[in-house]
Amino acid sequence: MKIRTIDRTIKVSYFFVSVCLALFVFLTGSLFSQEGEVQQEQTAPTVQQPTAPAPTQEVTTPPGGAVQEGEKAGEVEEKKEEGEKKEEKGLFAKLIEAYKIGDWPMHFILLFFIVILAFSIERAIALYFVYGKNPAKTFDEVKAAFEEGGLDRALEVAKQNSNLPIGAIMYSALRVAKETNPSNINEEEIKELVNSAVEEEFLRFVPKIQRRVPLIHIFANTAVLLGLLGAVIGLIEAFAGVGALDPAQRQIYLSKSIAIVMHSTAFGLIAAITGVILFAIISSRANNLVATLEEYAVRTGNWVAIMAIHSARKLNKEQGKSASK
Repeated sequence: MKIRTIDRTIKVSYFFVSVCLALFVFLTGSLFSQEGEVQQEQTAPTVQQPTAPAPTQEVTTPPGGAVQEGEKAGEVEEKKEEGEKKEEKGLFAKLIEAYKIGDWPMHFILLFFIVILAFSIERAIALYFVYGKNPAKTFDEVKAAFEEGGLDRALEVAKQNSNLPIGAIMYSALRVAKETNPSNINEEEIKELVNSAVEEEFLRFVPKIQRRVPLIHIFANTAVLLGLLGAVIGLIEAFAGVGALDPAQRQIYLSKSIAIVMHSTAFGLIAAITGVILFAIISSRANNLVATLEEYAVRTGNWVAIMAIHSARKLNKEQGKSASK
């Protein structure tokens, strides 16, 4: 009886989906905490230094004037150092700042972006490592085993590779050839049975190879649509609230709303472009595997059918000789 191997990619996909959800929760939580700290710093009371009135007469410098000038110079230097530190922000800090400016649409785009990466990694592992073994190598190994030890040896080697698509196809075809009694059926029926077994296994593995590949493209399209949705909502809020503000606050409100529009659109495009590129790579790999598997499935069916027909003819000749004697 053929051993049905468990699809290991199912466990891998569950693992990556769990990881992406945990990563999304962690990133959003850390960003919210950082945003709260920034708001607390901004709302902290600031002490304004009183400005001295313009002198109308010649002012004599008090004894402590040099000390005050030194303190002012120190404050200017500290402000310069703070400005230099802000300019020296790393790439990650700039991304975090842009993420916070983009407001709530960024959270949904980030979730879809992480899901795109998770599905892409899972499918890459499946297509390059789980199902990625060259079918020609397995096909040659089974044929060499048949030439070395006959049908039983070929069945043993095919069973060892039955976790691979071509191995399962060859094992199913060889098992049909072994279990079929050539004295009871003709050559056309043998060929039909072998081809049916090959087609059954081929159709069983094709969905496993193409599984979840279209989801990458769907999530990429959804990410760019979410970016556009954030842009539209940002523009609606900008034009709806700008009329009730005075001219001094109007410019600040418009700049903030436009920043949300641009950042959410840019992040949505980044996620979509990444998803489309990954989809193209993974889809091409899946299509190549299916085409190669189809080629070697046909070759397997022809080889096993010819072998079974040859064995049936040989058996019929031996039976005819024994009957004539």
